[in-house]
Amino acid sequence: MIKRLVLFCCLCLPALAVSAQEQEVKFAFDNYHRYYREARLCTDSAKLEAMKKLRVYFHEHPYRLSKVNMSVPPARCLELLTPEGTFSDMDALEAEFERSNAYRKSFHTTADDRVGIFIGNALDRLCCITDAYRRGTLTADESLSDKVLKAVVHYGMLEAGRSNAVSRFHASCFAIPTAAVNIYFAWLDKMELAERGGATPLLEAACDMLKVLGLQAYTQPLRHDETDKNVVSIERFRNHVWWVGGNALAYRSLLPVAAMYSSVPMVDVLAEVCRRGISVTSQLTLHDSFWTEGFTADGAGWGHGKQCLIWGYPIDGTFNALNMLGMLKGTPWAERLSRKNAQAILNFLRGGNWYYYKGFTLPCLDRGSYVYTAAEKEIPYAKMLNKVLTDWMDAFTETEQAELRQLWKEVKEKHIRMVGYAPGMYSGTRWFFNNDDLIKKTPDCHIMVNMASVRCDGLESAPNFADAYNFYPTDGMTLFQRSGNEYRSIMGGWDVTASPGVTAREGMERLEPVVNWRGYCSKHNYAAAATDGSGDAVAGYIFEKMNASEKEGVNDRGSSAGCNEVLYGVKAYKSYFIQGDYMVALGAGVTNRQSGQPGHIRTTIDQTALLNDVCLLEKGKKTALSAGVHTWKISGKNTPWLVQEGQFAYRVLPEYSRKAFVACETRPANWVLHNKTNAGKKNLPDSVKILRLWIDHGQAPVNDTYGYTVYTGKGTPSARLPFRVLRNDSLVQAVQSADKKLLQAVFYPGNNGLQAGGVSLTASEPCTVMIKTVAGKSVFTVTDACMNAALKKITLTYNGETIEVPMPQGEFCGRTASYELP
Repeated sequence: MIKRLVLFCCLCLPALAVSAQEQEVKFAFDNYHRYYREARLCTDSAKLEAMKKLRVYFHEHPYRLSKVNMSVPPARCLELLTPEGTFSDMDALEAEFERSNAYRKSFHTTADDRVGIFIGNALDRLCCITDAYRRGTLTADESLSDKVLKAVVHYGMLEAGRSNAVSRFHASCFAIPTAAVNIYFAWLDKMELAERGGATPLLEAACDMLKVLGLQAYTQPLRHDETDKNVVSIERFRNHVWWVGGNALAYRSLLPVAAMYSSVPMVDVLAEVCRRGISVTSQLTLHDSFWTEGFTADGAGWGHGKQCLIWGYPIDGTFNALNMLGMLKGTPWAERLSRKNAQAILNFLRGGNWYYYKGFTLPCLDRGSYVYTAAEKEIPYAKMLNKVLTDWMDAFTETEQAELRQLWKEVKEKHIRMVGYAPGMYSGTRWFFNNDDLIKKTPDCHIMVNMASVRCDGLESAPNFADAYNFYPTDGMTLFQRSGNEYRSIMGGWDVTASPGVTAREGMERLEPVVNWRGYCSKHNYAAAATDGSGDAVAGYIFEKMNASEKEGVNDRGSSAGCNEVLYGVKAYKSYFIQGDYMVALGAGVTNRQSGQPGHIRTTIDQTALLNDVCLLEKGKKTALSAGVHTWKISGKNTPWLVQEGQFAYRVLPEYSRKAFVACETRPANWVLHNKTNAGKKNLPDSVKILRLWIDHGQAPVNDTYGYTVYTGKGTPSARLPFRVLRNDSLVQAVQSADKKLLQAVFYPGNNGLQAGGVSLTASEPCTVMIKTVAGKSVFTVTDACMNAALKKITLTYNGETIEVPMPQGEFCGRTASYELP
């Protein structure tokens, strides 16, 4: 080993400052020696025999090869290699890195890691050469020539010598180990010869270096905690954003590295991590659940903290857990999925369907929301569902298997309906209590209210390679859709400060893109919705914006601190009441706490695609609305409806709104500004037609209010509103149906109960309440708005009668509870 280390140093460029990097190199090789030595201690013959088969498997089935950049043909890669083992077209950049000491410097985002990308590209080229050998299109003499082996050592040495004082995320833990394991297994027969001591020193040196690089899947980035002392441990894959969910199992080449090392201890750990990772987490069980990300108890999921990144990390983590466990079938590590595993998967499949409508995912659920999307696609969890159907159906009951098969059929149709299942399972209304989301989903329309609290994070931005303007998606963004693409088709031309449903300060021109890995949330621990799963629901939250990266314990804060003053200083109490085909939105306590900033405070009712004719409907008469900005007349009972034919109808409630406006506009679109990946797309619209409606609170509102309703049914809305607002202030907001069979209320902290319109209702704790008369009986649906772990019940007093409603506990704290009067 010592001789090989000397050889490594000799093969590196003379300019390489070995003395400055020798500590990092020693660290890398010490780890390699330790874990390779520990792997040799296993005496379990059955597992060792299974390991041999795994090694052959990875020779025959390259791992994540689709993620390796194979754009340069193998023959060209060989031509570019110099006798010294460097790529001639990369030498100038390498020299620049050496002059600037780039190997020791940090970077802000993965796209800024020029050194990591450089080394990764070099290893990808070597992988291209070796895979051609594996496939028989290059000879051994070509693939295993001295210059190729020298290149493995040279570029590997550059990587091993990089500073560990910075977080070497992405290239060092994902891309480079993936290239290394594929190079190793393409050369498997030669690698085994080197391991037996029968190869040339150069081949043995290359074999050692590949193991050094592969191990980075377990070691990088350093966590600077106890797990750095033993990376082959269960705790290594817990309680850290880089080591849970997709970042743990999906993008790291963990199992191939275990096979490379012939390490039974590594596979022991991975098998347990995979089984335990298929589970749920929640705010109150965050430190007890196996992962702090992934599936959430409400049926959605988290990624990068408590962000509702439902389509990325939760799916990727579980899919790859299932994939690894599938590879271990027929080995001593094989094990059936537990009932807990199956329930977690089924809960997510049901819940995830709510965030997808008629072939389109909802915006505001990932950092690709501004990627232009014109065509329908399968729901993103399709590959995971297919994996379940193919490999793991024995974990589910016969009834569940039938459900999964029906779901798969509708997934392939890109239209999930699941008729016949209980309300709230696949359609109706549903409260996602771990994510502050209220959703209504029917065959005719989809409504989402993406609320905010301090219990959740926002939505991340990364302008260099993803969304640049995710400033408002969790500020109460309220989306109304019939086709599923009303917003995604226009977001390239949006006024971001006029995001639908949001109360915010105008000033799009003042926004500056920033890197923010946690997004923005509300300062307040208050958000709730009460629903019985049918078409009715009530929700509310207290909005006052904060940067979620400023929370304690955030290790990836980005570059957003102190930026974009325009975002802050607005407070509002916001509530939503869904009663059949009508949604009522109320706002109270609307206050500009930074009135010195320029710009009016607006509550945007909608900013949606202008698809059809728009008219004002007043006393049964329709008046077409032309292009431009129009004042929306507010005049008591005669306030007109604003109707977009075939879409939705909107009406301002004059008791709570003073000024309102409508714009039918064609705006220039800059899709690349919002997300750089749009640069590679064809046929991007240069302009978009937008219908925008908003309530203007003025420059310096103090305790202002608003109110509006949206008709989501078909045809013409009722001339007389089928509901009445009982109260709208910062203590209580309440709406009752005209027939008095449905009462909905939001009780904020410090409230004094509701006494209005012949209704008397009090609640012992801040909560949302829905009281519904069904078949002559009163059904009470209640949700604790503060997710209070110590709260066992909420006591209601309704028209003189006391009702005690038990609250869900543990991981289900914050979920709606129902009680029916006998």
